[in-house]
Amino acid sequence: MPLSNNKFTWRPNDNSSLTNLRYNLEATKWVSAVKSAETKLKKPTAKSIKWDLGAVGMFISIPLLLLLFIFLIPLQLIKVVFRYNIKIFPGDPPTGRILTDREKFDKRLAEIKNRHSSKVFQIKPTHEMTQEEIADLVAYVKEETAKSKAITYKTCK
Repeated sequence: MPLSNNKFTWRPNDNSSLTNLRYNLEATKWVSAVKSAETKLKKPTAKSIKWDLGAVGMFISIPLLLLLFIFLIPLQLIKVVFRYNIKIFPGDPPTGRILTDREKFDKRLAEIKNRHSSKVFQIKPTHEMTQEEIADLVAYVKEETAKSKAITYKTCK
């Protein structure tokens, strides 16, 4: 229902200092009410979203860093200092002592010796072999490798 135009007689219309003071007080109350409503109903801005995502990332990264410092770094130290591997993840090498390159070579040489013991020459550890024996062994391994590649190639066709 529309209000009648009574020229605002219910409010003082003069320009006295008391009236102006009352209107200033009312205006400051309205301004503070509008500002508090704006802060309560504040829409998220790009800056606040960026800060929120940064905080979430920080809270996710803290446990991962703790895992790294408490668990994985000591395991790497065990590998380097004691030359012992501990299998944790599916692709890791098996748990046990880590072999040096020399030990790996001697182990492979022993496998070749067991598999081909009927060969004429004797297979000894490499530090006891002469240059000729090493050359014969290398040639023999190359022949066996070529044979296995030929067999693999034929079966793949």
